[in-house]
Amino acid sequence: MDELLDLDTFYRTCLGRYCLQWEQKEYDKLVADCFGYNALQLGAPSIDFLRNNRIKYKIIADKGFRNLTHVPDISSSRVSLQMEMLPFDTECMDLVVLPHCLELAEDPHSALREVSRVLIPGGRVVLTGFNLTSLWGLRVAMQKFGAKRFLPARNFMTVVQIRDWFQLLSFRVDRGAFGCYAGYKPGKEIKTESWIEKAGDRWWPQCGALYMLSAVKEVRRPAFVGKIQKQKFFFGGTKAGVESNKQG
Repeated sequence: MDELLDLDTFYRTCLGRYCLQWEQKEYDKLVADCFGYNALQLGAPSIDFLRNNRIKYKIIADKGFRNLTHVPDISSSRVSLQMEMLPFDTECMDLVVLPHCLELAEDPHSALREVSRVLIPGGRVVLTGFNLTSLWGLRVAMQKFGAKRFLPARNFMTVVQIRDWFQLLSFRVDRGAFGCYAGYKPGKEIKTESWIEKAGDRWWPQCGALYMLSAVKEVRRPAFVGKIQKQKFFFGGTKAGVESNKQG
């Protein structure tokens, strides 16, 4: 079996640069209007996906920082941790971005539960992943028959599955996008302004090789069950205009 690719190594390839250009553009749009005090990026520590966000304190976390090709010169802290056990207080993050984090985590559902725990009510999570309903998904299916691994992912999940997980954790998906419609070309640069990009975005948008989802954490409020009985109370002991039977 082929060795699992590292995300930073993947972004140095021709195919990775093609993906990174689309992801960076989409992250810049989605995080621009997110405000708060703390922002967290899990995975891809060599790329600053929070560069267009104005939150002052940012944390970039990953399992290790050994294979970095370049480190962005920003005022952010870097932490080495396990995705399934985040060392942060409950409800302390305003924004969390997950560039292919769930696909590389050993237990993606536990990692998403941890993200839900550290997010404040009303906080936002933005994630990207590889879409199996695409030309690249056909190539991934051929890996069972001996095709070479070419994507840095351990767990491939559909958009429907991610939306179900969000619903279970009280998230509301409010934004989304698909991109990268070109076929798999090993060792060849892919033009992002080609005709297939415009055609795919118009005619078969859900067949893009990459997807991005943005969701907001909601808090369920208690609701009254049954009919509310309206009753007037008289703290003087008797109703107005009615004589009491207990008169001395």
